[in-house]
Amino acid sequence: MGSKHKPRKVLTAANSLQDECIRVPKVYDWVTDTLTVSNTIRFDEEQLEEIEEAMEDPSRRPLRIVCKNPKTPPLFPLDQSDPHLYDDNGFFCEQVGEKRSVTVPVGGEFVEAQLIDLLFSSEVKILVVDRNGDVVTEMIVDVAAMESFVLCFPDGTDLLCRISKIISRITTGSLLLNYPCPETFKLEVTFCVDVQVEAEVKLEVLARFCTPRENNIVVNEEDVSNNQCPPIEFPAQCPSIFPMKSCDCQARGEASGKTAEDATEQGEAGILVDICPDCSLTNSIFEFTFDDRERSDGLKNIKFYATGFDPETLSCKSHNGGLKLIISGDGRTAEGRRFDFNLALVNNALCDQFQVQLIDERSGRIAFDTGIVDVEKGKIQIADCVDFSDLKVKAD
Repeated sequence: MGSKHKPRKVLTAANSLQDECIRVPKVYDWVTDTLTVSNTIRFDEEQLEEIEEAMEDPSRRPLRIVCKNPKTPPLFPLDQSDPHLYDDNGFFCEQVGEKRSVTVPVGGEFVEAQLIDLLFSSEVKILVVDRNGDVVTEMIVDVAAMESFVLCFPDGTDLLCRISKIISRITTGSLLLNYPCPETFKLEVTFCVDVQVEAEVKLEVLARFCTPRENNIVVNEEDVSNNQCPPIEFPAQCPSIFPMKSCDCQARGEASGKTAEDATEQGEAGILVDICPDCSLTNSIFEFTFDDRERSDGLKNIKFYATGFDPETLSCKSHNGGLKLIISGDGRTAEGRRFDFNLALVNNALCDQFQVQLIDERSGRIAFDTGIVDVEKGKIQIADCVDFSDLKVKAD
C-alpha cells in the first residue's frame, strides 16, 4: 500500500525492514508442530515387589510416579545441525525414507512441494518415589512418534530437524495409595518439534525477523508422484508456501464501549486484539465479548474467539491522522457455534473506534453487528509495518 498513507506521527513498528548485508543459511521452509503419543507402561515383577515393600511402611506412603524428561538444547542458536548437541542426551530426530514430490493445494492454487516422513524418539525416565522423595524403583521407557511433513525442500537444500522440548505426564493418576497397586499406567509424551529447510547463500537484503507457519498442508498418498532425475539448477524458492505474506500494519490492545444506535443489539462490546504481531498474521489474536443490556428480548451475551484470519482481506489505510485496520476471518462462540467475522479498528488523534460483524457461515447473513463503537475504556494501538511497497514508493 506504500508510504502514501503514512502520516508523520504514526508509530513505526519495531519489526520493520532495514538495510542488511549478510552471509547466512537461507530459509526455504520453516514448520513447527506438536506431536503427542500415549503408551501403556507395565511394571515388572521386581518393580512391583519394591513398590509393595515401600507400601508396607506407613511413613513412606503415598508413593508417586514421576517423569524425568531429557534436557533439550535451547531454542537459540537456530542452527542445531551440530551433532555434538545430541550426544548422549536420550533423544533424536531423523528422516525416514526418501523425499517424494507432490502437488498440493495452497492458497487456491496447486503448487509443487516435497513430502517427507520424520521419526522423533526419546528416552523418558520413570521414577516411583515415596513421600520423602526417595526413589523406590525406576525404569527407562522408549517413546517414538512418526509424522509426515509437506515442505518446500528442493534439491540443494539441507533439512534441519530438532526437538525443542519434551513434555510427559501420567494420565491415569500418579499417586499410589494402597497395595496391590495397578500393574500398568498410561504415559503421554508430547514432542515440540522444529523443522527447517536451508541452503547457505550470500545476500544483500532488506530484512526483518520472520515467524514459522503451521504444519497444516495435507497430501493424499495417491497424489505422491514417482521420483525423477531433476535438472541441474539452483534451488528455487516456494513463494506460495513460505515466506508468508507480511502485514502492512499491526494492531494490539484491549478496549470496550457501548454499541452504536444502528447495532443489532444494544449493550457493552469489548475486544482483545493482537493482529499481526511481528508484522505477520501468525499467532494473531482476536476475542470479542458482548454484554446484552436490553433484556426485553432475552439475554444474548456473546463470547467469540477467532480461529483463522484471511490475509487477503487485511487492509491498512490512513484515517484522520492515524490508521484504520480491517481484517476478516472465522471463529467460534463459547458455545461452539461457527461464524465468519469482519473487524475494523481505528487509532488516531481524535479517538479509538472498532466495529465487529459476525456472519452466518451458511446463509452469509450478518447475525450480529456492533456498529461503530467509540472506545470508552482501554486503548487500541496501530503501528505501520515497513514493507517493500513502501520502499518502492520512496525510491520513486
